[in-house]
Amino acid sequence: MKRYILSRILFAIPTIIGVFILVFFIVRLIPGDPAVTMLGSNATNEQIERYREQHGHDKPIAVQFGIAFKNFLKGDMGQSLSWYRPVREVIFEKLPRTAELAFFGILFGTLAALLLGVTAAVHRGRWPDLLLTAFASLGMSLPTFYIGLWVLVIFAMKLKIIPVISSFGSGVSYWQSLFGPVLTMALGECALITRTTRSSMLEILNEDFIRTARSKGLSEKIVLYKHALGNALIPIVTVVGYSLATAFGGAIVLETVFARNGIGKLLIDGINVRDYPLIQGTTIVIAILMVLINIITDIIYGLVDPRIRVGENK
Repeated sequence: MKRYILSRILFAIPTIIGVFILVFFIVRLIPGDPAVTMLGSNATNEQIERYREQHGHDKPIAVQFGIAFKNFLKGDMGQSLSWYRPVREVIFEKLPRTAELAFFGILFGTLAALLLGVTAAVHRGRWPDLLLTAFASLGMSLPTFYIGLWVLVIFAMKLKIIPVISSFGSGVSYWQSLFGPVLTMALGECALITRTTRSSMLEILNEDFIRTARSKGLSEKIVLYKHALGNALIPIVTVVGYSLATAFGGAIVLETVFARNGIGKLLIDGINVRDYPLIQGTTIVIAILMVLINIITDIIYGLVDPRIRVGENK
């Protein structure tokens, strides 16, 4: 296991470097000049040229890449053009807002999905199963921003129990600011995990050891949630790990819809003002988080099922 984890970490290094290279060149294909965007349309040619020279944008693209790559290897993400602060500082200031959104969204979505998936499997072919399957299919087909808009319409505009803008302010509590984006993420992730749980449970419920457990007189709850669900967790863990990894990328949409100040909105704001260092730094951090979560998911496999020894020869 240790050797496998080390190999995954070593393999992640060229992946992160590849992401940096792609992002560096792709962001420079975005129409618009950072100098004109930051200084405004009324800026003179002299001011624009001075700004470009100050931030190294007057150098050839190969030279800019060399400087940026050298700084990246040293852990320096550069200076934000719009925040006038080190990019690393800005990102780690916003990261907790996105992390709590991803954590609570996946947590509540997973808990609900386990209950719904087990219920659907137990009532296979009957109305609870058909209803929950339809819900899962609908949730998987609807875009995140569409679900978010309906959450805003219902809970913010109609019921008025959450703010339209999900940020701290006068009379807005911590949980009120979280409710809208967390509910939207939970609904979207719940649909996928519910279908996975149902499919995995249907396979396990047909196994001989489940019939043996029932014949011993064990309660149905113990049979379902300890014996059946415990053995059905591997595909569920895979989907939950994938959902948590992609939640940081999905936060871009959610934080834009709910005007929540996390790294997702930070990335969009950086793109709008052509803040190259901020775009690069935010993308790299998201990529690193996704790689780390995938590694942690592999480690959890061995904890969920001791028969699995990832990366070890048998």
